[in-house]
Amino acid sequence: MSAKRKIRKEEMYRMNNIERYDDTIKYAIMNIVDAVNKIESMKTNEYLAMHPYAITHSQDGYYRTYLPGEKGKRRQIKKKARDDLEKTVIDYWMKHSKLSFKERFKIWAERQKLKGVSDNTLYRYKTDYARFLKGHDIENRDIRTIDEEYLELYFNKILEENSVLYQTLKELLGYFRGTFDKSIRDGIIENNPCSKIDYPLLKSICRQPIIKTAEERTFSQIEKNKLMNSLKEKLKKHPDDVRPYAIELALYTGMRVGELSGLMWEDIDETRQCIIIQHSEKYNALKKTFFVSTPKSGKTRVFPLTAEIAALLKNVREVESKYGYLTEFVFSGPNGRIHKTNISSYMIARTSGDGFTNQKSIHTARRTLNSELIASGAPRAMCCALIGNTELVNETFYTYDVSTKNYKLEMVSKINQRTINNNDNTDVEKLSSNQE
Repeated sequence: MSAKRKIRKEEMYRMNNIERYDDTIKYAIMNIVDAVNKIESMKTNEYLAMHPYAITHSQDGYYRTYLPGEKGKRRQIKKKARDDLEKTVIDYWMKHSKLSFKERFKIWAERQKLKGVSDNTLYRYKTDYARFLKGHDIENRDIRTIDEEYLELYFNKILEENSVLYQTLKELLGYFRGTFDKSIRDGIIENNPCSKIDYPLLKSICRQPIIKTAEERTFSQIEKNKLMNSLKEKLKKHPDDVRPYAIELALYTGMRVGELSGLMWEDIDETRQCIIIQHSEKYNALKKTFFVSTPKSGKTRVFPLTAEIAALLKNVREVESKYGYLTEFVFSGPNGRIHKTNISSYMIARTSGDGFTNQKSIHTARRTLNSELIASGAPRAMCCALIGNTELVNETFYTYDVSTKNYKLEMVSKINQRTINNNDNTDVEKLSSNQE
């Protein structure tokens, strides 16, 4: 066989192999498409099987059936083509199916309610659903068809459309995990697609939190002085307003804003010279009502009733007695107990002007008191007990460097002088040794 014929034969062999390979790919693709079509057809048949009304073909050429209407009534629909009518029926039952993500989310949320989650948590489910899920395709999608790829596309879209912190995203993912886990328990799906989500990738897309400086998260002594002067001026103009006293007490005690609002006269123990912090006002966002419960930690704590705190409380009682505001709660006005939102906004208003690094909150007072106590040498365990935090929380979120620039300058200078003096002494010792 000549060389040319041999090359030609090899080329034909390769071409045949390529053609066979292409055919294999085509068949594989056709099989996949066929499988997908079969699955979609099965889903279509499932939704049509859910439809309780017959589809009829009338003499006028229209196909007719009924769909559930309002107040238990039914409404008639008609289409020229049967396929169009079936599509309308399928779309309706997809949206109202117990297998849609929307319905499965409701079932999970109801289960959470039975487990005893708070109304505020249920309210957060509701608001987050409205923000991230309502109006999106995933709402009416059959939960059995949601996989990790679909979820990643959904979350990418959400993060592109919204400025979302990673903490918020984690909460949203928690809702999804819970919804899928409940569907697994109910035998609807076998696996939780959230387990395969690329969390680091999603985290990289999230909005980065703004890290505030120590100056922004605490009061400097100058800022405290300015705030105290502002409160005194307000009391002169509005002597019946006890909110300035609430802000002052926050500076003295580091109490949470809910604890200030929920503080009762019975909590003031003059005999033992202490304040028993055992009440806290909370807000039920679901019912839009305020109520008094236990502090955030669920534990009662005791704070010393110092002379300046006792004098402040005496002033509050006198003012409220004079104007007829006195109730069982320490801070009351013409409409009864002063709510925590009112106290919070008052603090923000008083620290919004010049002379403050930024607007301050009641929590700023908590962080400042804790940091100053620690800087003064107070035992950390005592600080935790007074503020009402665990040691980890206190160390991580409530302890800041509150020393002044001059103090830092003085301390660093002392260390440097000590270094210089020690170095001079070493040189003298070396010189003396050499002379000997």
